[in-house]
Amino acid sequence: MEGRGYSTTHREHSAGARCLTIQGVGTIPHERGSVMRRWITGIFLCLVVTAGFAQDDEAARANVLFQAGKRPEALPLYEDLAQAHPNEQLYAERLADCLGAEAVQLSDPAKIKAVRIREREAAKRAVALGDTAEFVRQMANLDPDQPLYSGIISPAKALLTEAEKAYTAGDFPAAMAKYTAAAEADPHLYEAPLYAGDTAYVQQDLATAAPWFVRAIEIDPNRETAYRYWGDAILKLGNDPATAKEKFIDAIVAEPYSKFAWQGLRQWADIEKETVLAPKIDRPAAPVADPNKPNTITIPSNLAAGDDKQHPGASAWMTYSIIRGSYFAGLFKKNFPNEQEYRHSLMEEDAALSSVAVAVKGKKIKPENLDESLRNLVELKNAGMLDCWILISGADNGIAQDYDVYRNQHRQLLHDYIERFVVHGGAIPAR
Repeated sequence: MEGRGYSTTHREHSAGARCLTIQGVGTIPHERGSVMRRWITGIFLCLVVTAGFAQDDEAARANVLFQAGKRPEALPLYEDLAQAHPNEQLYAERLADCLGAEAVQLSDPAKIKAVRIREREAAKRAVALGDTAEFVRQMANLDPDQPLYSGIISPAKALLTEAEKAYTAGDFPAAMAKYTAAAEADPHLYEAPLYAGDTAYVQQDLATAAPWFVRAIEIDPNRETAYRYWGDAILKLGNDPATAKEKFIDAIVAEPYSKFAWQGLRQWADIEKETVLAPKIDRPAAPVADPNKPNTITIPSNLAAGDDKQHPGASAWMTYSIIRGSYFAGLFKKNFPNEQEYRHSLMEEDAALSSVAVAVKGKKIKPENLDESLRNLVELKNAGMLDCWILISGADNGIAQDYDVYRNQHRQLLHDYIERFVVHGGAIPAR
């Protein structure tokens, strides 16, 4: 996997990495699709690598095969190149990728395991040489004992497996036929339309790819992958950065706690010379239970930080700590009677931050005299998007449990928050 190049798919690692997440090896919650390809880097890498390898016939042949999606054919060449150039990160990465594709072609479990062990070792070598791509890190941590596609339970699984064999061998027409058949055999199988759309992308056919991505989204609108793939395809084939941005934002709204969901928007921003940065709000430390005194809550305080003379409005942060302490002391149990243990919730954080915003507004302090955190907090509250900031940009594991319900009720608001406050660098500090 060269990173997303013009001549190949934007799909994450063509075989191995995608299998990883299907097996549940990935570390990102709900990421059941694939691992993000470094596609923007690939736009340049394809050109640079081809030029740099012109002096080496074996490398040039390997590159041509790789760019054509014929990874199993490129495998022996990358085996030789990786051995001859053990300190070359690109060769180690591509060797791992090709080994992942080779594993998909096999049927003997023992041979598959042996190849996947080699894939893992090559990926580890790439990481040791400085490779930071997420799909490479996942390959470096794969479990070779887990069967390929073990996480998929579907009557179309055999068709999907055949499609993957064709895809990883670079036979894209055959792959498309099998993905189409799999989608018809199981209308609820997300991967079938997702990979059909991706295969159409490989064939430079956005008009065919888009309906397939729509179909995948209709199956599960709360998975980020189809939005991101669609955004990639629009950006590259449709030359429409504005529409691509919308799809990348939709991916984040679907799964904001997946690092893969953010990569499309960040890479779009690199191209468009924009910034992806959430508004900064520095909050006081959370109250803590005193282990030596049951039912006693300690609220951390910083008298200097709360001095209104030095920091106008800063004393309002005391209300934040007090309200959070009240949830520790019993309000959580009252509001969430079915939950056995306290957790930080959206309700608690909204109440605490809103109290600060209201107190600051009551002081009638000019925005330019507020520090960045208070200024951003007031602006978000006035915009009706404070909850969006909490869930997208300020969540911990407790708050994240409230996201699905909120998203179901406020999907467009979450989208608008990202577009207004995150894509262009967040709330801009006053000058």
